[in-house]
Amino acid sequence: MHSLFRRAKAPAAASPPAPMPMLSFPGKKALRFEGDTSAAERDADLAVLMHARAHVVLASESARASAAEAAAALRAYLRVIYASNMLAGPSQQKLCFAWRDDAGDESDRKKAKAKAAVGVGQGQSQSQRHTSLVTEWAVALVALAAELARAAAAEDRRGAGGIRRACGALCDAAGALRAAAGARTTDACIAAFERLMLVQALECYFELAVAGGKPAALCSKIAQQVSHDYHEVFINLGSLEQQPIDKSWAPHAQAKAAYFQAEANLQRARALREQGPGSVGEAVARLRLAVSVLDAAAGKTGPLGKKLSSSSSSTAAALAPVRDAAARLRKEVEAELAAAENDNCHVYFERVPAADALKELPALPEPLVRPTAVEKVLREADGEAALANGGAPTIRH
Repeated sequence: MHSLFRRAKAPAAASPPAPMPMLSFPGKKALRFEGDTSAAERDADLAVLMHARAHVVLASESARASAAEAAAALRAYLRVIYASNMLAGPSQQKLCFAWRDDAGDESDRKKAKAKAAVGVGQGQSQSQRHTSLVTEWAVALVALAAELARAAAAEDRRGAGGIRRACGALCDAAGALRAAAGARTTDACIAAFERLMLVQALECYFELAVAGGKPAALCSKIAQQVSHDYHEVFINLGSLEQQPIDKSWAPHAQAKAAYFQAEANLQRARALREQGPGSVGEAVARLRLAVSVLDAAAGKTGPLGKKLSSSSSSTAAALAPVRDAAARLRKEVEAELAAAENDNCHVYFERVPAADALKELPALPEPLVRPTAVEKVLREADGEAALANGGAPTIRH
């Protein structure tokens, strides 16, 4: 049953606001082989591997290489390693693989040295050298995951197509990270990044559900799951004290957890108002709770508070889009709350329960997003060159 009061239509916006940004992590850049490689060049299998890796190095050295081009070169290289029979053999000792931490985009390079890098292998140094093909497999997978996350963050998610592409890239990045962790002992940093990729993919799923006009009850469950997962990511990132994680990441995850908790209550309130008598009182309580959650996030000790953001200009800049989105959501909740209270005062006269009397909102009964299997992650994407003789897509100069 719908409300007896006609709601005024909101004025049409000139263009939809940009969605909240996705986090992507700097990965690894491949360096040229060190030392004498003449012995390896005489090995047919290693020659194919060296040829494929040369394209990865070319993408690393090219300032104009896009995330898609770098990912294509890494996929081709990883397919060579995946199909290789040398993983447990001594022949790879003929090569010394070298990588360095990626400093991010040009603006990041100007600001400071890289603040974040996924550690695979020997510590968190700026460069890494090894002769193990198993380690090379893990490092290359992390590098691929970073490029996929970068591509997802660059997608324009104001349309359904961009949302789907971002969601797919994030699931692929999570699959690459899971495979990298499985190739070695469990790495807490890689596991935390995998969880971050998955919750961001679920956030895309929520955006698709809202854009597609899915029922408010379903949108509420998805938002509640996103909030729960972001809270876990916040805890996981906070436990990585020895890792060079960007300082804005933890408050970013904490702020999004609060944002989607408010969003879950807003969507639940809309579903309750559609039910009519017997549900309007709870709807009002849910909306009041959503306001209090957003207020707490913007308070002095909240992730969007002025005290936290003023401590670092980079943190403030990173959190600005989330703060703007929270402000827009608060206006939306306030409008819905005013309408719900008006309906209840004039028509339903239902008791409004206290916030602590409300039950926890239900989340999803099963995951909607999962890490992509590594075999699918490494599959040639549409438009990629074939792998014949270690071939890889051409990098633009």
